[in-house]
Amino acid sequence: MKTIYYGRISTTDGQTSASQYDDAAKQGVSAKHVHIDEGVSGYHVAPEDRAEWRRVVDKLSDGGVLYVRWLDRISRRYDELHRTMRQLMDSGVKVICTMNGMVFDGTATDAISKATRDAVLAFMAAQGEADYLNRREMQKRGIETAKAQGKDMGRPRAADAAEVVAWRAEHGASIAKTAEHFGISAATVKRYASSAA
Repeated sequence: MKTIYYGRISTTDGQTSASQYDDAAKQGVSAKHVHIDEGVSGYHVAPEDRAEWRRVVDKLSDGGVLYVRWLDRISRRYDELHRTMRQLMDSGVKVICTMNGMVFDGTATDAISKATRDAVLAFMAAQGEADYLNRREMQKRGIETAKAQGKDMGRPRAADAAEVVAWRAEHGASIAKTAEHFGISAATVKRYASSAA
């Protein structure tokens, strides 16, 4: 039976997929069957618009087991998650959430098992979207309060952009070497380089 792990991280600036690869290994999933979309919002980018998710769906088109840390890795929108999970269930996929061991079994055959699975799924999908929207609202309120109190809301720069670009040019350094020298991410070096260009 095909066993796949799917992960997603919202940003590549400060986050890595390492913990999700570790999680997959704990489930006995080979690294070649781990698919992670990096730098992709679970709220703003539909699953079918993500390259790695499309590979997952292709591999599981006739059933299998899909491990995810939590359902929000698939989508943070109720309708999207519900639709996507319905497709997986119809394909006979068993989805296992590693965070708490919840199982959504697409191979269930009796009405009670299917109804229970679908009811819990609907609740979890709704909770996922509500949680995302609540956190955004609380973040917005916090920023507004801090601004009203005159606090500087900008994140301190890890390094001066002009200095990074100049050092890289002077030393003919790669993006990776420059990032290592300044202790910043490769994505930050790329952003500084493109804004300088």
